[in-house]
Amino acid sequence: MMTSFKNLLRVSVIVPAFALSVIGVSAPVLAADLWQVNADDSSIEFTGTQLGAEFDGKFKTFTAEIAFAPDDLAGSKVRVLIDIASADTGNADRDSQIISADWFDAGQWPTAKFETKSFVEVAPGKYEAIADLTIRDVTQEVVLPFDLEISDRKAEVEGRLTIKRTDFGVGQGQWSDTSQVGDAVTIKIDIDASR
Repeated sequence: MMTSFKNLLRVSVIVPAFALSVIGVSAPVLAADLWQVNADDSSIEFTGTQLGAEFDGKFKTFTAEIAFAPDDLAGSKVRVLIDIASADTGNADRDSQIISADWFDAGQWPTAKFETKSFVEVAPGKYEAIADLTIRDVTQEVVLPFDLEISDRKAEVEGRLTIKRTDFGVGQGQWSDTSQVGDAVTIKIDIDASR
């Protein structure tokens, strides 16, 4: 449904129609810098296709806890929870379908979760987050490439990844056929945070 955290730090706000409220960071992570997401300047957006045409959406409600330091990637961790019912594509009919039992089933699984397992620096200011993404109680490992810019006590993160909605069971019954609603969903993260 959504696979595409400016994104990770802003995400530390991912990923809900796609997929977050954030869970606390575990004790071992506290060595890294703690960041607070500036919700007004951060976003988790997604792009899908319907009948061959692209449509955009966003999750209006999500939370994140971020502990991150470029010089302590082993001690860094991000957990993001996305409120699936806050999905907004600008189309009331589509938005009501997104949270239905055939799609995200927000009544049974109201949140999507993005939780990092490790980070890799691929170039100055460019990283990859290896994480577990959970949607509809289905967990898949994903890799989120992101750009990070830290200036004094501010950070900006931009990232995107593409997932297959059917890998998470999003689109049941007739909607498992990807001819009407495409399988690929790109999740875009734009996060502003301060420490």
